[in-house]
Amino acid sequence: MIAWLTDTLVMTGALMALILLVRRPVGRWFGPGAAYALWALPMIRLLLPPLVLPQAVTVTHAAQVFAPEMEPVAQVLPVTREVAMPIAAAGAEPALVIPWATILVTVWLTGAALFLMLRIVAYRRMRAELLRQAHVVGHAGKVRIVESVAVDAPVAFGVLDRVVALPRGFLAGVDSDTSDFAITHELEHHAGNDLIANMAVQPLFALHWFNPLAWAAWRAMRSDQEAACDCRVMAGRTRRERERYGRLIASFAAGSRFALAAPMAGPLKGDKPIIHRLKALVRNEVPERHRLVGRTLFALSVLAVPLTATVTYAAVETPEAPEPPEVRQLPQAPAAPPAPEAASPEVPETPETPETPHVPGAPRSPAVPAPPVHAHVQDATALAIRSEANAEAARSEAQSAAQNAQRLADNADRMAAEALRRAPRVEQTVSRDGKVQTIRIVSRDESGERTVTRTMVIDASCPADRQPPAPPARQGASMQTRVCTGAPDTSRHVAMALAKARAAVAANRHMPADVRADVLADLDDEIADARDDDD
Repeated sequence: MIAWLTDTLVMTGALMALILLVRRPVGRWFGPGAAYALWALPMIRLLLPPLVLPQAVTVTHAAQVFAPEMEPVAQVLPVTREVAMPIAAAGAEPALVIPWATILVTVWLTGAALFLMLRIVAYRRMRAELLRQAHVVGHAGKVRIVESVAVDAPVAFGVLDRVVALPRGFLAGVDSDTSDFAITHELEHHAGNDLIANMAVQPLFALHWFNPLAWAAWRAMRSDQEAACDCRVMAGRTRRERERYGRLIASFAAGSRFALAAPMAGPLKGDKPIIHRLKALVRNEVPERHRLVGRTLFALSVLAVPLTATVTYAAVETPEAPEPPEVRQLPQAPAAPPAPEAASPEVPETPETPETPHVPGAPRSPAVPAPPVHAHVQDATALAIRSEANAEAARSEAQSAAQNAQRLADNADRMAAEALRRAPRVEQTVSRDGKVQTIRIVSRDESGERTVTRTMVIDASCPADRQPPAPPARQGASMQTRVCTGAPDTSRHVAMALAKARAAVAANRHMPADVRADVLADLDDEIADARDDDD
């Protein structure tokens, strides 16, 4: 147990020192969340049980390496125990030995227990102080949001009963964006189980209560925790929102005195933690390839932690051999009377098998004849012939299938070329003045003769409001369409409108005759001018 505690102290201290060296480069390359995740490595090493190996395996291996010709260990150990008898048995007076190791371990573990006790008492007092005059202002799921006179910055605390404490009048005294950011930050501490992590690492720092490196590691871990929480809150936010959030963090730079809680200002007073968090906000957006490399390196680090496990060897107890039981002499049994001789029937003698003449110098062979092998050879030959025939048939079928596929491909190419040749094409011509555009759809028959199937004439010299003249119909001719796209003839429309106006004036009997005559005369002149323009 003492060896495991000592190894755990040394290894966890080495891991914390290593994390203090690499946390800032890791945060720059892989984001604040990766730097915060590094603090799980000492906790994994703390929870790693010792690796127990049987001692007999080690002793036997050492004996085989260093002294292969030695006697078995089971025979040497009893002699060693007899030689290592204390000198006091020979009449010498033992010297006074002070157990310094036991004293140091006792002081160490007592300090660790006092550390944990003080942390628990401080947390209970903090919780009672924060909730003494607090009143609930809202709920966010299972988290209560209260206002308390005991805080000057938002604080999240509680594991089973989760609470976010705000200063008195905080919601009414600040703008909505500031209050939303502050409350979201504290709720994110609960959502990310940061309070559980703060309490879970207390046994680790209790073992290092005398180590200044551990106190620096605690402050660095809380700083990385706050930076990771800021990163989660600002994920996907705009640059302007990050600027407002940074000003909010800087406004709470006074810090907080609560150790196990998660205050908005962070774990420390001063400028360095605030500057660290503001720099982390700038490095919030980490490329996806950096995140993948960071996850891979963290997984390798977790797999490497068991290599630092404490190895102990269990002593193998040799069972004592039981004493052999006493052998009692049994009384001798009386001698059995001789059995009478029984008359056995005569067995007829079997005829002797004639011996095979033996050649001098040759080994004797058994009399069992060897089985014939001609039938097996014939069967194997027939099977090989059938296999060869089947393979030849399969090759022929494959060649036929390949030829058919090639033939089909050639036919498809030929049909595609023919369809492409016979596909209709569009031809376009334009007159010299550029006003008449002719579009023809031309196709070819089986003999390759060119045939115009449709013609469209777009005439810009023809007014758009006039019906184009129909082309002369010819037998067998293609379908023709003529479209006028020129400027419309407005004079004709003006003449028609003036004629309608003249008819209306002429039909008006309420107008004086002389006035009507003047108007009609003017309208006749305008109609005549319009018709002249039309011509």
